Amino acid sequence: MKVIFLVLCTMFTVSSASAEPIKSSFFTNDFFGDGRDRWRSASYTIFLGFEGDNTGGVAHDLRARAEVISPWGARDQPTDDDRPYVGMLGFGIFANDSYGDLQYNAGVEVLFTGEQTNIADFQQGFHDLTGIAGYLPEEMSHEHVGDSVTGMVSAEIARAYTLSDSLSVRPFVGTQAGYETFGRVGIDLLIDGYANAQRYVRDPVSGFLQPSSPERVDRMNDMSFLLGADYTYVTHSDFIPDWSDVEMTNSRFRARAGVQVRIRKVSTFFGLTYLSKEFESQVESQTIGVLSLEFPF
Repeated sequence: MKVIFLVLCTMFTVSSASAEPIKSSFFTNDFFGDGRDRWRSASYTIFLGFEGDNTGGVAHDLRARAEVISPWGARDQPTDDDRPYVGMLGFGIFANDSYGDLQYNAGVEVLFTGEQTNIADFQQGFHDLTGIAGYLPEEMSHEHVGDSVTGMVSAEIARAYTLSDSLSVRPFVGTQAGYETFGRVGIDLLIDGYANAQRYVRDPVSGFLQPSSPERVDRMNDMSFLLGADYTYVTHSDFIPDWSDVEMTNSRFRARAGVQVRIRKVSTFFGLTYLSKEFESQVESQTIGVLSLEFPF
């Protein structure tokens, strides 16, 4: 864990002294969607965006995230046909700027998996303390993806089409190589406040966008609607390793809808993302909920 915290501190102090960060965050949970605790169970992702002369003239984002991917552990999903448990922590840096009419996001991430992250301990402790029903990684007999330090490189290119002051359509293509290797194509529709921002960050699990440019605070004062969908073709995933009993599904589809609104002094975003099956013996698709709350200090 000391190594992980060292990586986190190093990456997140690179720009902190040179520019005021633009903060964006996403919390996803399967319980908010279809009321269960399985597969893409939970994640938290935070972005810190920087721009200006002190960034070398290229806007960029630092990203830290934690995620739990768990088996279902229910009678409807036989143990031998379920995916292994994964706890992960990731830290990345991404150039997030524009070239002409194109918006691009390209960068790298270091990912830690296994017991070294203490994610399984946290999940077990949370359920033990609260008594809330859910997956218990220390008590259920599923395989775990072990300790590893890996990573990825990724790139996404988008073209925003402004249909009006409050409506934009943003098709995109992306690719990633590393712990998961895939190609992706999709589209986002942004209505009202979040439309036509200079830059966006994308949650890696749900696919939702949030602005990552100086006018972000002003845009959070207005109600926003976000719709989107994408298709991904995955050729490799460390999260479904060769030793697992399950077979990975190459073709995956996501569809999402969300709303952002200011309630008193709190900017609140809530959305739902449909995720198609990620392995062949998965008994059904799932829907996860996405939440983001921002308080002024």
